[in-house]
Amino acid sequence: MTDEDVAFLLRSDLALVTIEAPAGCGKTFQGANFALDAASSLSAGRVLILTHTHAARSVFANRTRRLLDRVEIRTIDSFLTEIAAMYHRTLNLPLDVGSWARENSAYDVVAARCKELLECSGNVSRAAALRYPIIVCDEHQDASADQHAAIMAIHRAGSRVRFLGELDADHLRRRGGSNFSGSKAVGRPQKRRGMGEFG
Repeated sequence: MTDEDVAFLLRSDLALVTIEAPAGCGKTFQGANFALDAASSLSAGRVLILTHTHAARSVFANRTRRLLDRVEIRTIDSFLTEIAAMYHRTLNLPLDVGSWARENSAYDVVAARCKELLECSGNVSRAAALRYPIIVCDEHQDASADQHAAIMAIHRAGSRVRFLGELDADHLRRRGGSNFSGSKAVGRPQKRRGMGEFG
């Protein structure tokens, strides 16, 4: 698959696209360029970029800095922790979810409870989808099954999602099955109404 093929798929009207390629192939570069294009064409909401490390977050921030008012870059742990903090009573978590998760190495608990909330509460997942109509998940092979399921719940509520990850399909299948397969891009041919086109 060429760089042009990847760029085309990322910008397609498919609701879900997964790009899987070896390390060093430019997935983050492609993801950042896509995020810039998508952010500049959104009429409402923001592009959400989810990473697994603060270093990766910094790479995206440097590449998208001219549109940071239309792009939000978070680690997946901080994103799910923010949701958990808003619904901490419902999720039976302490008021300061972030400190609790950090001090107890409990980000997996936060992810599991957020997944349940997002899967069971259409209002919460729809609110997230309205705020973030486009989500880019970088290094998604590192996501846990609960993190993946939480993002998929927001996707089902209306967000267009782009998963970027390394070639490791066996790992992905073990953690709960994603749409990664082989060394190609995978998309689900489903259009979302009212999301607009960008090119």
